[in-house]
Amino acid sequence: MNEKNFRDLISGKTPGLGPTLARGGLRLLSPFYGCGVRLRNAGFQFGLHTIHRAPVLVVSIGNLTTGGTGKTPFAAYLAHWFRDHGQQVCFLSRGYRAESGQVNDEARVLEQLCPDVPHLQNPNRVASAQTAVTQFNADLLILDDGFQHRRLHRDLDIVLIDAVNPWGYGYLLPRGLLREPRTGLRRADVV
Repeated sequence: MNEKNFRDLISGKTPGLGPTLARGGLRLLSPFYGCGVRLRNAGFQFGLHTIHRAPVLVVSIGNLTTGGTGKTPFAAYLAHWFRDHGQQVCFLSRGYRAESGQVNDEARVLEQLCPDVPHLQNPNRVASAQTAVTQFNADLLILDDGFQHRRLHRDLDIVLIDAVNPWGYGYLLPRGLLREPRTGLRRADVV
């Protein structure tokens, strides 16, 4: 199922008995996903998982839902702002949906908007942070789509909310688009 069809299904735009049953099945799965997210977050909150501190400032741009909320353009805006104020900036991202040896859509957008800012894509952002500091002399790291990435300490957590669909149809994945419960916003410094 492609992304548009999935969104139509979970939003309720796809009528009929089959889609209604599918939504019910997905709703039954959401609590299991939520339990996993809560356990993972509790592990970080109570020190069961290590949070690594980079030797430079780290700013995270993220959201609570899957999909676009303007994180990448906002990350580019911040990079320009910090560069204008004398900071050596580097982007760190996971590289979601990047083909092997290729870059993803976010990387292409950032390359167009900020061609002079290094961008490291690696699921291990702790390792990327070290590379950014040692190889690119970065003194400020911007995590694009970093709110749920808890292994790297951040000095500022900015969460963007989708004005059209702020709570992802009101459910956690897979029934809705929420990556974590709304209570996760308590970790944010700026919403």
